[in-house]
Amino acid sequence: MKGPDRLAVGRLVATWWLPTLIACVVGAFYVCYSVAQWRALVAPSWDLGIFTEAVQAYSRFEAPIVPIKGPGYNLLGDHFHPILALLGPIFRLFPSALTLLVIQDVLIAASAAPIARLAQRLLGRGGALLVGLAYGLGWGLQGAVGAQFHEVCVAVPLLAFGGVAFVERRWGACMAWLAPLVLVKEDLGLTVFVAGLAIAWRRRDDGRAAVLRSIAYALFGIVAFALTVKVLLPAMNPAGTWAYSLDGSATGAGTPTGGTTSARAIPSLWDILTTPSVKLVTLLVLAAGAGLVGTGSPWFALVAPTLAWRFAGSVETYYVWDSWHYNAVLVPIAACSLLDVIDQWLAPKRASRSASASALAEAVGEGAVRELHADQGASASPTRGWRVAAWAVACIPALSLALTASSLPMWHLPDLKEDPRMAAALGALDAVPEGVSVETDTTLLARLVPGREVYWVGTTGTMDTPPEYVVIDARSYAWGDQQVDAESWGSSAHPGHSYETVYAKQGFRVARRTS
Repeated sequence: MKGPDRLAVGRLVATWWLPTLIACVVGAFYVCYSVAQWRALVAPSWDLGIFTEAVQAYSRFEAPIVPIKGPGYNLLGDHFHPILALLGPIFRLFPSALTLLVIQDVLIAASAAPIARLAQRLLGRGGALLVGLAYGLGWGLQGAVGAQFHEVCVAVPLLAFGGVAFVERRWGACMAWLAPLVLVKEDLGLTVFVAGLAIAWRRRDDGRAAVLRSIAYALFGIVAFALTVKVLLPAMNPAGTWAYSLDGSATGAGTPTGGTTSARAIPSLWDILTTPSVKLVTLLVLAAGAGLVGTGSPWFALVAPTLAWRFAGSVETYYVWDSWHYNAVLVPIAACSLLDVIDQWLAPKRASRSASASALAEAVGEGAVRELHADQGASASPTRGWRVAAWAVACIPALSLALTASSLPMWHLPDLKEDPRMAAALGALDAVPEGVSVETDTTLLARLVPGREVYWVGTTGTMDTPPEYVVIDARSYAWGDQQVDAESWGSSAHPGHSYETVYAKQGFRVARRTS
């Protein structure tokens, strides 16, 4: 290897080793949590089973038909997330719902690397540790891991890399990182739209052509959103509608609670932001994640679409800050907004560049040139006051995390012990052959998916052919105080057919259809 090549490799290693280490630590922590959840038989909802069925279909090069949502239900008619097809080959090698949990952990952890690297450039290695760990263990990311797999985990690293590119003024890279968001979830097209506007605002002094390109990118986002919710989702939804619209046209059929979305009076903006009061807590924690000052960055505007549909909705879990996955996309936006403000504070204090350096900045990105100058010792140190201010606001997300840690999922990691009924659960799984159809509640829902056609007890009423097996966990929260068993449930849920118990141990019941 030639001298210049060795120098380039050495510089790359010096730049990335600490951010990569931070990402690995965060990833290891989350993987431990997910495995502990798995061993404890924790199933917060039916979602892990739903996504496992979808990815299993992709691994077979099939449409994502998800019987858990209902017979013949195409999941692309529920939410638009075709990017999940990329997970199919991994699932084919490791066919388990646990695979999706680990993938989510890795994707979320990977997003910490670019943010820590940017913090390192601005504040040194101490800043990388402070910002990187506070971000990686941030409230919204913990909530996503605790809620188990959801498609938004793919959006987290895209937003992190895109946000860093925005701060470093690498406009092409920023747009490229964010463009796939339209394939992650339908509402993220609006996020791309706002990103385009933010780029246009930041480039307003770069000439008319630069601004127009940014606006064209924004239009791409809004067009993608409109096409998805008005054409693609209704075309694939069994009801012929966008299932999560706020106009009262959606029924919400197939939700675990059996709830509905009905037309309702439009509340005032004040009510949307403050009622119920948990929304205010969510906004406060979000602002803290941006170091408060980050709310002044144009990048922070990217939180608006996500907050809008959540706060305007009628589902209480949309509002919360300490659980579920809805805040995951907000955390990288907030972190990059904070670093954007810090960059603006420190950049003007650096020594002026030559005309050639300015030209290079236009070509490869101002951030890259700043990093080169820092490596070469060409930049003058910012005043002590600006650096103190930068460190002060960088501490705010970490302080917020410390104050709220006991309310977040990872705090309870020591409490996650292997369920004493694990042997009985594995016995129930072994009692259900591969290749059969099976109806079940939430406890073993995701575990039953690989190799089987799995239905949920709440959505099987329209089945033409009753399932061959029924699996019941009598202790599942899905049943409340009801006393149920597989044999009686199968016979009552599917009149004219009978079932016989083939396995019964520690609350797990398996029944096979006999007629």
